[in-house]
Amino acid sequence: MKKFLAIFLSLLMLVGVSVALIACVPASDNNGDTTGDGNDDGNGSQTATVEADVYAPDGAPALALAQLMSDEMQFGGKVTYNVVAADTIQTYVTGNDPQAELCILPVNAAAMLLGTGEKYQMLGAVTHGNLYVLSAKHTEEITAENAAELLAGTKIGSLQLDNFVGFALRTVLSKYDVSFEVRSDKGETNETESAYLYNADATEFKPTAGYDYMIAAEPAVSKKVNATKDTPKPLKVVGDLQALYGENGYPQAVLVAKKDFIAENAAFIEDFTDAVAANAVWLLEEETQAQTIYDAVVGHYLKEGTTPTFGVSDLTKEVIGACAVRFDSAASCKARVKEFLTELSVAANKTFSATDAFFYTAA
Repeated sequence: MKKFLAIFLSLLMLVGVSVALIACVPASDNNGDTTGDGNDDGNGSQTATVEADVYAPDGAPALALAQLMSDEMQFGGKVTYNVVAADTIQTYVTGNDPQAELCILPVNAAAMLLGTGEKYQMLGAVTHGNLYVLSAKHTEEITAENAAELLAGTKIGSLQLDNFVGFALRTVLSKYDVSFEVRSDKGETNETESAYLYNADATEFKPTAGYDYMIAAEPAVSKKVNATKDTPKPLKVVGDLQALYGENGYPQAVLVAKKDFIAENAAFIEDFTDAVAANAVWLLEEETQAQTIYDAVVGHYLKEGTTPTFGVSDLTKEVIGACAVRFDSAASCKARVKEFLTELSVAANKTFSATDAFFYTAA
């Protein structure tokens, strides 16, 4: 009897120890995640959820993220997409604690603000020229053969004359040896051989604006053209700034990410850039509806009540194609970006440069 009692007590102790051990083991989900947050790396180690705030200026740069926003792609983490006014984009990558983990901005701004590669690195170029020449006065198409003749002695109104749009315009004018002067009084008569350049507000893009030519970006160009098509002298596209610059256009907007964020989240970066590359194809697929694209962009405006730069009817496949959305990795377009920055610097009489450290290369 004593022997039986001893055996019984021993078994009871073993059961108690087993229960205690089981209680100490965290619950596991079907993916092998022992944290309950879906972040087990498959090797038993636990990782924190990747959180990323992504910013893009409205217009063609936002189209470069349209599918990602439409599908709310999270890449295993928590991604917040924000579409903001173009003239505010640089505020999200500057300051002591920049808000953007990833951001799209004009190549000149990226080089000027982040070109050392110390805080941010360029992942790739996402748009390759979407600037067009509009006119209500002239109908002849501006080509490489007649550009010097048609543009000399004219008055040209440009959006963002002191930013990328104006710098690209200056670069093209220089290419055709057309001298230019920045002016402020658009009421004056130009009797010189130089092109007079004016900073034009978006509201000025009307047939009555008083300019010979106006420079704006797609898809906003189509919105302006469509708005005047029933007027006596409608605005028409008479030139393609990219074609005038040269074959394949130029790297206009680039995607950057915080250097530390890249180092800590290499897999996320690879998945994200793969999705950006796939988005360019998705935009032009017949089954991808204009309404879907529009809703994706407008639905991610950071500020409620923002006036869209384009409408659903503006987003034809032709217009989207004219936005030149395409992802070229930083490694593949490094030389092209550096060369273009040099051309911008000369034409704008400013310094835009980027060190080798600015261009991200996947390990």
